[in-house]
Amino acid sequence: MDLLKEEDVSDPARAPLADDEPEFDVLITAEEAWPAFERAVFRAKSHVHGSFRVFDLRTKLRSQEAQTVGEDWFDLLAHVIKRGVRVTLIVSDFDPIMATPLHELTWQTVRQATALTEVADAAPGQVTIKAGLHPARAGALPWGLLLPAVIKRKWDQVAGLSKDRLKRQAVLLNRKAMPELRTVSHHQKLAVIDDDTLFIGGLDLNERRFDTLDHDRPARETWSDVHLLMRNGPEVAEAKAHLDSFLEVTAGTRAAPPLSHIRRTMSAPRRMQFPYLSPRTVVNEIETAHIDSFQSAKHLIHIETQFLRSSVIANALAEAAVKNADLRLVAILPALPETLAFYDEDGLDTRFGMALQKEAVSTVQSAFGDRATIASPVRPVMSSRESRAVLAGSPMVYVHNKVLVKDDSYALIGSANLNGRSMRWDTEAAVSITQPSQLSKLRDRLLSHWWFDDLPDEALRPETLQQWWASAIAKNGVCLPENRTGFLVPYDPDNHVELARTLPGITENIV
Repeated sequence: MDLLKEEDVSDPARAPLADDEPEFDVLITAEEAWPAFERAVFRAKSHVHGSFRVFDLRTKLRSQEAQTVGEDWFDLLAHVIKRGVRVTLIVSDFDPIMATPLHELTWQTVRQATALTEVADAAPGQVTIKAGLHPARAGALPWGLLLPAVIKRKWDQVAGLSKDRLKRQAVLLNRKAMPELRTVSHHQKLAVIDDDTLFIGGLDLNERRFDTLDHDRPARETWSDVHLLMRNGPEVAEAKAHLDSFLEVTAGTRAAPPLSHIRRTMSAPRRMQFPYLSPRTVVNEIETAHIDSFQSAKHLIHIETQFLRSSVIANALAEAAVKNADLRLVAILPALPETLAFYDEDGLDTRFGMALQKEAVSTVQSAFGDRATIASPVRPVMSSRESRAVLAGSPMVYVHNKVLVKDDSYALIGSANLNGRSMRWDTEAAVSITQPSQLSKLRDRLLSHWWFDDLPDEALRPETLQQWWASAIAKNGVCLPENRTGFLVPYDPDNHVELARTLPGITENIV
């Protein structure tokens, strides 16, 4: 954060869009997404309104335009605030005991915002950057049953943190009040700029999320993701309506406004919470959009997701496969969960998630047979050492994409994974794509990203895509990395399967 940099408030940032800037842009990885987002914010005239799970103002700027005013997002926001732009940002907060590192990240951003307001000499009410803690919490019965374990974890966490971190970052951890158990978060990642530009998808903002199109980084620094930038369409106004309302909807104080293009997941506290760990689902439009797509697809379902753990989704896919013998599936998943692959964390939540995914994948593969291709991306090099983050002898590429494409007629891009939490609990936002020109551009970018050379027509057409991909991916799995035709190799459902643990009686939505 360059706090002393002379601020340039001249006209270039207010310039209209260049003729070559599209009204619909598909952004693959942060290498593409962040510069596009920076340029949109740099040009802001009236306001920037967003909601993200993580938003670190120390994140370095990547676009040439934004770099003219500073080095990081703190400098960029200070620049536009000095021009009179309003900034409203909700950063998701987390249970301070069960998710202490994430809670600390959020309150780092809140502290950054305080400094930002002072440095930019913001007018009263011009800058609102706050932690959004979802109001749902465990009812008294599950809370009481889990309380001894929660208290033990609290004191373990407190003992491991300095007084400074407890005061400045883990601000809710050291409260004297009895601990609550917050089970839900705002997981969405979207922003609206000036009521004419929408930035929406799966990507948050901190250096961990940065990756390049060629994924030429160590495995634990890869982060495949997809975002969209849309301008001047009805999706922008709907996203703004969602941003204006979701805090009240999730608090249970207003109904969710009806929307056509933006699909959502939202939950709120139950009216009778006493026996429940779960919140009350208010809208599960993203889950419904997936199931409707499975039922209406003619030839192909293409999925890219961080998690495939929802039994509802898996069963709906299986049902569609049985009903339609022409339906085929391509699914792209990470080789292992991030917590296990990169941080060697094999706690019950990781193990339970692995068990759920193994069951979901088995359900899907049994129904589709050889009409399903499930793959994982790896770098086209040999792994230099033994590591969990390896598949087919190569370092894995971590998949954080949240993508659904049905044939060539519908797509859904957003923040939701295919797990019960994203389908029923957490706040999620996605955008439906139905315009043929947008779908064509989206499919071309999504499909070509995974391959090194231009794809033949049979690798692109919904009627023949899965067959071509299945053959090419199978060959990639057994040849030397330098001879592969793309990033994808067969997904291994038995990878570290010995760690998977079922938890009878525990809802799958918890992970």
